[in-house]
Amino acid sequence: MGSEQRAPQVPESWGRVMGKRIYSDIEIDGVVYPDAATAAQAIGVTSGHVLTALRKGRLGGLGTRPALRPVTIRGVTYPNFSDAAHAHGVHPNTVRTAYRNGTLHRVGTGRVGPEPLPVRIGGKNFDNARAAAAHFKVPIGTIYDAICDGDPDRIFRPKVYNPWKSKPFTIGNLTFPSMREASRELGFKNDEYIAKVLKRNSRKGKERILAAAMAYVAQGKHAGGSARSARPSVPAPVSAPVSARHGAMAL
Repeated sequence: MGSEQRAPQVPESWGRVMGKRIYSDIEIDGVVYPDAATAAQAIGVTSGHVLTALRKGRLGGLGTRPALRPVTIRGVTYPNFSDAAHAHGVHPNTVRTAYRNGTLHRVGTGRVGPEPLPVRIGGKNFDNARAAAAHFKVPIGTIYDAICDGDPDRIFRPKVYNPWKSKPFTIGNLTFPSMREASRELGFKNDEYIAKVLKRNSRKGKERILAAAMAYVAQGKHAGGSARSARPSVPAPVSAPVSARHGAMAL
């Protein structure tokens, strides 16, 4: 009555007896065993352990305690978990957990939490957002903002000034096409940082912006600037009103 189902294809080394799959020619550490029961008897484990290791592709080291198995971390092989932990300055349980989770490459690096995901910007792949930020020389928050907006390629595209959506922002002798652009260029992680500072009229925030602008000029990042400039041409902070409408900040 139902549709006819095909039997799943299995390798030639597998057979079936009474509907049960039988594994044969099992190779463990260079030795080939005719079946799981023979391999289990020779190694000193149960046949269930052999079958589980075979399905998961973990036949290497079968029959030894996990802590005594060789482990490879970033190209270096250690005889056991304890030696690997001692070499990287961590607890053996840390190595054991990394071995179980498949994150041995992070042992001893101080990296915790979820595994960073790769990032693709402008057709180029990066291991994580931090690597992309270093390549494009932008704060990592700029990369995350672009990803959250669903447009990571905007980091790669040439920056276009849109007078309908943005207003020039001036601080001292520096002028940027917009507050968002100024926030990026001055190294703030949040693209809306300057806009929020002006909206809240935060004196502490203005001081941070001024310090960032002075560092920006000192590093010669402005047009025609030089990193050898002895003193940046940014005026000292004074009490003056902020004109948010024109996007200018007089400090």
